Amino acid sequence: MRSQFCVNRRSIVRAAITALLLITGSFVSSGAAQTPPGHPNIVLILADDLGYGDVSFNGCPDFTTPNIDSLTNTGVRCSNGYVTHPFCSPSRAGLLTGRYQQRFGYENQPSVDASNPRLGIPAQEVLLPQILKPAGYVCGMVGKWHLGVASSLNPTKRGFDEFFGFLGSESPYYNAALLRGTTRLTETAYLTDAFTREAVSFIQRHATQPFFLYLAYNAVHKPYNTPPKSYMDRVANITNNSRRVYAAMTLALDDGVGQVLQTLQQQNLLNNTLIFFLSDNGARNVPFARNYPLRGYKFNVLEGGIHVPFVVQWPGVLPAHAVYDQPVSSLDIVATAAAATGSQLPNDRVYDGLNLMPYLTGSQVSPQRTLFWRWFGLGKDGPPCDLNAPATIKSSGGSPGTIWAVRSSPLKLVSERARVGKPPALYNLQNDVGETQDLAPAQPADVATLKSLYDQWNSQTIPPRWVDNTDLNIQPLVLAGDWNAYNKNDAATPWRLTRITAPGVEGTPDGFNYFATTIRVAATGGNTTPGSHSFTFVGGNSYSKQWTGTAINVDSAISVPFFSGKAFGPPNTVSLEDGYYYSFRILDWHSQVGSSMKVAVMKTSAPPVAVRLSGQTPTAPTSNDPVVVSISTTHPKSVEERVYLRWSTDMFVSSHMIAASGSGQNYAATIPPQQVGTGVQYCAVISTVDLTPVAASGAIDSLTLATSSVSHFVVQ
Repeated sequence: MRSQFCVNRRSIVRAAITALLLITGSFVSSGAAQTPPGHPNIVLILADDLGYGDVSFNGCPDFTTPNIDSLTNTGVRCSNGYVTHPFCSPSRAGLLTGRYQQRFGYENQPSVDASNPRLGIPAQEVLLPQILKPAGYVCGMVGKWHLGVASSLNPTKRGFDEFFGFLGSESPYYNAALLRGTTRLTETAYLTDAFTREAVSFIQRHATQPFFLYLAYNAVHKPYNTPPKSYMDRVANITNNSRRVYAAMTLALDDGVGQVLQTLQQQNLLNNTLIFFLSDNGARNVPFARNYPLRGYKFNVLEGGIHVPFVVQWPGVLPAHAVYDQPVSSLDIVATAAAATGSQLPNDRVYDGLNLMPYLTGSQVSPQRTLFWRWFGLGKDGPPCDLNAPATIKSSGGSPGTIWAVRSSPLKLVSERARVGKPPALYNLQNDVGETQDLAPAQPADVATLKSLYDQWNSQTIPPRWVDNTDLNIQPLVLAGDWNAYNKNDAATPWRLTRITAPGVEGTPDGFNYFATTIRVAATGGNTTPGSHSFTFVGGNSYSKQWTGTAINVDSAISVPFFSGKAFGPPNTVSLEDGYYYSFRILDWHSQVGSSMKVAVMKTSAPPVAVRLSGQTPTAPTSNDPVVVSISTTHPKSVEERVYLRWSTDMFVSSHMIAASGSGQNYAATIPPQQVGTGVQYCAVISTVDLTPVAASGAIDSLTLATSSVSHFVVQ
């Protein structure tokens, strides 16, 4: 029996060819399609966590969104509108770059570390305002940034002329701590209204010049502070208080959209303004938000996490009351805006979006296209991993697994959170948008085709540069022992461990944050003396957060049990030799309090080295080429330190550890030839332990003394 999709198999093959052209860098210039002359204004309105079914044009049953709906009355409703990720920050990274964020390692929420300029949108990425400014555009951002908090990552350093909003993931709606540019202030108005006020002001002040306004509301993201009475009264029909608050928050958002549209009309700008409206992801999994008829929520790659309300309006250019049913992506906004404004996209990188104008206007036939999603995880053998710990020690159970999806034409292959480790499911979204009927058993050929497309795209990406896996409750982490009079509040080095956030200057183990310190042992002049020492790991300067009662073995990793009390628990012990340096390494983990702590202590006869990659030969390997990787250290290593090349074809879920050869500060190792199309990731690792038989990331990362950044190539 032929599969239900056999008639469309040629379409999937054509989509595969199109996807491969995009993946390998072939991209039509943004100016290739015909667009109206002039410099239209660009307004990009982004909602936050707005449910697919919580706008009235998608059937919201208990409140209306007339202003958002009006965009569909004079524009195009994209019924299959998608974002690139099922949660906030990575979705925004894809939106503003027009590139899959997995191409530059942006797959997790960035932790808050203003001292780390690498923790956010990479400096090498070009954002939409930076593309538009050469064409004479003034660019303003109002609202939630969530692309890094370091000073170099402020929106005004990334192409925006003006910024009013906050940098992090969320903000209270009353008395919000905000920035105007780089100046701190406290906003007294209800935050959604304040963002609307600032957006209106920006339009009014720049009405005589072309502008780009990025209005990123934080509504309807938590916290669910009760909105002003004027909004609550309009949804008095809703009896459930949580739903009523959520509805009132949505009304404030809708009113804001209305005021923006009204201001554009008053300034005689509406017909010369290209407007996009969408949400950054689907609704949270809470009973008062509505993703119907989609299944799933934020943080998953089912439709409910990535399929969002999506409208494009340009009066007089785009048709009114139109519905476009082909898949579109937030990736398309950069390409579309660039084409509409005559701006040039950089030609030194792949862009993953399409200029939508010829398809929304109907001047060209809609293309067959393939869209991809991935939220990467190292899986059960990833760090922090204590799977072999005694039952009496609570273990982490490793890292989350990868969830992913690929859509081509109406078919979607998905490995969602509940199915990690199981075969992916296949759905025909044209007649099953709720993803209820798994077609995979009946259509194995379609499964294979879509999986091949995903694998080819995946080979072009890199692993996450950081992991959102931090437990802020254990900071500061102190070695309170006989060497410092058991001072749990000690702020001095080396007793207070240094927290290093990913991405580090050179690298961090698989993007994990970690704690580090090095103790110099000497009879005189060291941090402590030789012999046996007792100590306790203390978190947050509190007796309630201790890790105690273990004999620490050097040059290995061990699980130290958690202890909570009103005084020190039974101590850990460690034996230290004269003339050596002892380096402690502890991977950060969001559930560390209450769980055992994986601790590694490594001994060297000199200060430990740092390591970096210094070259690759050949730079564009074919399937016949072994690849020689050059590695350098910051100074000659000690005899105890071992230099490894770590390479992988699955983002380091499993690794090959090759002992590098060399001397002084220069080393090299070779990656054997790989098949055409294989994506290879590699880095350099320093350890005092023999890691050549080790493949699992959890074991490697725990015993990493130093690591380089990750490099990547695809076999030609």
